Amino acid sequence: MWIELVDQLRCVNAHEDSWLVASFDRMEGRSVVAGRLGCPVCGAEYPIVDGEARFGAAPAPVAAEASGSRASDEGEETMRLAALLGLDTARGTVLLAGGWGALAAPLVQLVQVRALVVDPPAGVTAGEGTGIVRTDGRLPVAAGAARGVALDERTASLAAGAVKALGVRGRLVAPASAALPDGVTELARDARHWVAEKTAAPSSFVPLRLARSD
Repeated sequence: MWIELVDQLRCVNAHEDSWLVASFDRMEGRSVVAGRLGCPVCGAEYPIVDGEARFGAAPAPVAAEASGSRASDEGEETMRLAALLGLDTARGTVLLAGGWGALAAPLVQLVQVRALVVDPPAGVTAGEGTGIVRTDGRLPVAAGAARGVALDERTASLAAGAVKALGVRGRLVAPASAALPDGVTELARDARHWVAEKTAAPSSFVPLRLARSD
């Protein structure tokens, strides 16, 4: 788990948002290999094991060939993912869920972003600029923390949480078969995926009052 990504993780229990308190037992460079994350609000604790932050009982990782990736060329698919997510500048964090996690390392190298990898297939490991989280179907990510999110068929059920994790105008990529969640506007679609953009929440009504004349 790349240490800068720890600040973007949150407790998955239902209460007000709060930073997690981190205790590190082992680090390699800027990567946390072993440790623990604790919630100061509800007292929940989440271990970091072999570089992975574990939030709840995650399903067993599927084999890479069953993850939904159809790319025959990693470089070509990485370029396509960067384009779908609108990663034209080197900044921010993206969430890559399921099979997309296999592209985390080349994407970080290509566009110099950080990548949180959510429930990736077997064989995907964290490296420079990346972190792996295992979940039980709830995204442990701060609201507005992500510049972009990519979901595959296996993780499409995370769409509502993904919208919450996105910043305004952040992009969400999901399978063409997935329903478009509330809070985003579709930008494009092909036979494989659709791309949507998070819309700003409407501002609250502000009453107007006449100024007093003296």
